[in-house]
Parts: sequence; structure tokens; C-alpha cells
Amino acid sequence: MDEKSVRIALVVVDLFAAVSAIVGAIGLLVGFMNIPLTELTGTPFADFTVPALLLGIVVGGSALVAAMIALFGLQRFEALASAVAGCIMVGWMTVEIAMVGLDVWVQAAYFAVGLVMIGLAGLLQWAKARQTGVSGQPHAHRIA
Repeated sequence: MDEKSVRIALVVVDLFAAVSAIVGAIGLLVGFMNIPLTELTGTPFADFTVPALLLGIVVGGSALVAAMIALFGLQRFEALASAVAGCIMVGWMTVEIAMVGLDVWVQAAYFAVGLVMIGLAGLLQWAKARQTGVSGQPHAHRIA
């Protein structure tokens, strides 16, 4: 895969993660997701306000920033930004599953989305290094 194709895939996945996290956060805040408060039993939360804000701002915001960096920002940081956003997504899902259990397939799907973000970030970094001829490995010196 060439660098441009990987970057496009990375932006698409990052934007998907951002939009779905932000929409999910809004849904939790305004209550149209109809998730009962009993889901929060055993967690430190009395309602969905704090989890929704964390989901929208931290998870969705980091994915949105990663997508914007890949689209318009410093190419030097695009892989790192997406990898960090992917780690935040994986961390979010891990904590959610630990707190409320694995309730729906969507949790596993978003865990996988986070892993895809991390994988695409690595693939982009590899493609960029390959294109520029920088492997990160020390070069052996030949004696003529």
C-alpha cells in the first residue's frame, strides 16, 4: 500500500471514530440512547454526564484532531496523533468493558476500531519511511 492510500484510510477511520464518539456523547447527554442508569451500577458515576463528556471530548476529540492533522497538519505528527487516538479508544473500551461488562457487540467493534487506528498509524509510518528510504535501521558500511 502506498502512503497516500494509507493516509486516506487513516483519515476515514479517524473521522468515523470521531463522529461516532461525538454523536454517542450527545446521545448520552440528551438521553435519546435510552440506556438505563442501572448500567452504571458499580461504577463511580451517578449519571451519564461525565462518561458522555469524556467520550465526546477525549475519545472523539482526539480522533478528530488526529484526522485533522492527517488532512491539514504536520505530516510529521500524523501517525503519532492517530496512534495516540487509537490508544485512547482502546483504553476507553477496556475501561468501559471492565466497569459495565461486555454488553453489546458494539463495544468489541470499537475496540477493533481503536486497534485499526493504531495499525494504520504504524503502516503510514512504515510507508513514509519506505518512500523516503529511511528504514530506521543502521546501514552497513561496505568496504570497496
